[in-house]
Amino acid sequence: MSAVRVFWLTLFAIGAAAVFATGVSMGQPWTAAAFVVFFTSRVARSEIRRRQVRRRTDDAVSRANQFILVTAAGWLGAGVLAVVAALSAEGQEWLYVAPLFFLFGALHLYLARKS
Repeated sequence: MSAVRVFWLTLFAIGAAAVFATGVSMGQPWTAAAFVVFFTSRVARSEIRRRQVRRRTDDAVSRANQFILVTAAGWLGAGVLAVVAALSAEGQEWLYVAPLFFLFGALHLYLARKS
């Protein structure tokens, strides 16, 4: 793994920890967790898309399915945490966006199943 990639992943981990710590200290841990889960899935997607070492036996379809499943996990995980945030009085606006998170997650699961 290149030094630049290690730097950016470390920087993301520090940022995610800071977002979560700030959310906890401000009384909104579930909101912070929803953001961290969603953006962690985006980092994982980036790692799947840009693998450093490609093997001769690299299966592009399998990698695409991994990409879709990680995307679905990000949407569904953020959706669950958004509902928990709304139910724990961290903001009713989460009840408006959580169904969309679930919809996007379900669409990605459907896409993964069909491909």
